[in-house]
Parts: sequence; structure tokens; C-alpha cells
Amino acid sequence: MSMPIRSHLGRPLDIRAPFNVAVLGLMAAAGITALVLWLNGSDWSLFFAPVHLFVVWALLREIDPEHNWSAIVGGVVAGSWVLVGLPMASALAIGGLIVGGRLVTGTTGRRPLAIDLAGATVFGIAISFTIEGWIAGFGLALALYLDDRLSGESRGMQVAAAAVTALGATVVATAARAFPLALPDVLPQVAIPAGLLSLLLVIRDPADPTCQVDARHAAFVRADRLHASRALIGGLVFAMVLLVGADANALVPLLFALLLAVVSNELELLRRRPR
Repeated sequence: MSMPIRSHLGRPLDIRAPFNVAVLGLMAAAGITALVLWLNGSDWSLFFAPVHLFVVWALLREIDPEHNWSAIVGGVVAGSWVLVGLPMASALAIGGLIVGGRLVTGTTGRRPLAIDLAGATVFGIAISFTIEGWIAGFGLALALYLDDRLSGESRGMQVAAAAVTALGATVVATAARAFPLALPDVLPQVAIPAGLLSLLLVIRDPADPTCQVDARHAAFVRADRLHASRALIGGLVFAMVLLVGADANALVPLLFALLLAVVSNELELLRRRPR
């Protein structure tokens, strides 16, 4: 008889939730479309379409947990971006952003266990062989530290995990020669929107969350945590845009995801405005 692995950071995908069923259906549709296009001579990389649909959807569920529609739209745009053959970002790097966002937003409602800290540390180090991965891995270290500070009671093992993740990610990136040897050629048409979006995520307070965390104590997602999570993810995506240089077009689906988070928040604030 197998023993289930306990985790305060992992989250099973509840297939009873309609929006979760919808995203699984969209992933299947993206996979079938990729197969048809591949059989007609397109590149095999189109099979990453359902992966990118899922990871962008999952990222928006962490930085915009109030609204399912933004995650669905963001995921569809990301999957479609890959299907039409446009350059794509590292799915592993986006995975690092997801874990970082989940830690800081605190959507599970519980502090990470030692196994969660170990897993996050290994993951943050392992994905750092590219410049995008290093930014996400280093960002994961920042997320571990922020979660520790926002929790009110600091734990030495979590601070240590953050330090090990930051150091390990940098060592891996250096060994893999991920850091550019010269200043990259920044694409202004991508960098300027990225900077504006990251700034908006910093200066605009999120609407007070009405959604609850996953834990059974029925607490609500904290507004200060959500704000910190959005600011962190926005800053990390902006850093990616600056450091990948001429390849920044691959990050456009992530920028669109940030835009959706900004727009959904503004719509929510407008909806709650007294009439």
C-alpha cells in the first residue's frame, strides 16, 4: 500500500470544477491541433502548445485567483501563440514563476513543509541552466524569503532554503554559461510594455480578495500577499525581457497574462465602486 506524499505547496487538479475541466478540454484541443499540423509538415515544437496553455493558465490562477476567465483567456492565447509557430518562452521558467507566485500569494493557506522547501530548492536550481530559468530560480529564492517574512514567524530552514536556492541557481547558470557576455539588444516594443505592466502591478493595490485559500480553515487570500506576488512576478518577467534581448518576443504571452491581471483588477475595483 503506497503512502501519499504530504505537501502544503502542491495542489491537485480538481476535475469536478468546471473551469478545470474547461482547461483540460482546451489542452486536449491544442494537442489534437498540434498533431494535425505536425502530420501536415509543421514542426514538432507545436506539441508544446498544451504545455504553455497550462502553465500560463496556472500562473494566472496564482496572481489573479479571483477570476477564472483571465486564466482561461491567458492560457488560450499562450497555446495559440505556440500553434501558429511563434517563439516560445521556457515552460520550466514559467513553472518557477508559478511556484513563486503560489508561495507569496499563499493560495494553499498553509506554510510549506520541509519536503516542500526541499522540492522548491531543487526545482529552482534545476531550471537555472538558461537565463530565463535563472531569473525564475532566483525569483523562487525571493519568493521563499518573502513567504517567510509575510508569515509573521520566521523559520531558519526557510531562509536557508532561499539562500541555497539563490546560490545554487547562480552556480548552475554560471556553469551553463547562461549569462550573456555582452549587454543584450533590448527590444523596446517589448521592454516598454513590460516595464509599464510591472510598474502597474507594483503601484496598484489589488481589490480585497473574496476567494478562500485551499486549506480547510476557510481563510481568505490576503491582499498584501497578492500584491507582493504580483509585484514579484511582474518584476521577474520584466527582468527576463531585458536579459533575453532579441528573443524577448517569446515572452509576449507572459506580458499578455500580466495585462489580464491588471485589467481584471481594474474591472473588479470599478465593479465595487459605490454608485
